[in-house]
Amino acid sequence: MLQPPSSAAKVIGILLIIYGAFNAIGLLLSLIGWTDADFRDEQGIGTVDIILNLISGIVAIGTAVLGGIWMMNYQRRGVHLVLLGILVGFLLSILLGLTGSTDAAAQDLELDEGAFSVLLVGISAVCNAVCALIVAIPLMVSNNGLDDSKLFG
Repeated sequence: MLQPPSSAAKVIGILLIIYGAFNAIGLLLSLIGWTDADFRDEQGIGTVDIILNLISGIVAIGTAVLGGIWMMNYQRRGVHLVLLGILVGFLLSILLGLTGSTDAAAQDLELDEGAFSVLLVGISAVCNAVCALIVAIPLMVSNNGLDDSKLFG
C-alpha cells in the first residue's frame, strides 16, 4: 500500500522561512544599533566585526528562506543548501571569535580572552550541530517525498 509522502520537509521548510524572517528583523535592528559610535566603542565592535556579522546574517537569511521554500516543494537541494549555510555560518562564527571582538565580553565575565573565544566556538559548534540534525530530519524519514535534485550539478 502506497502512503502519501511525509510532511516533515514541508514543516521544517515553513520553520526555516520563519527563522529567516526573524533573522532579517534581528539584522535590521543590529544595523540600527551599530550606527551609534558610542555603543560600538562600549561593546568593542569594530568595522571587521560589523562586516562579518552582516555577511553571516545575509547567508543565514538567504539560505534559510530559499532552502525553506525548496523544502516546502519537496526538493532535496533545499536541505543541502541549508546545511551548507549552517556550515558557512559556523566558519564565520569561528572567524568572529578570532578577531578579538570578544574583549569586552571576556572582561565582563572576568575570563581570559582565549578561553572565552574557545567557549564561544564550542557553544557555536553544539548549536550548529543540533540545527544541522533538525534540518536533516527530512532526509532521515522514510517515504520523505524529496526529489532527486542536487545543489551542485
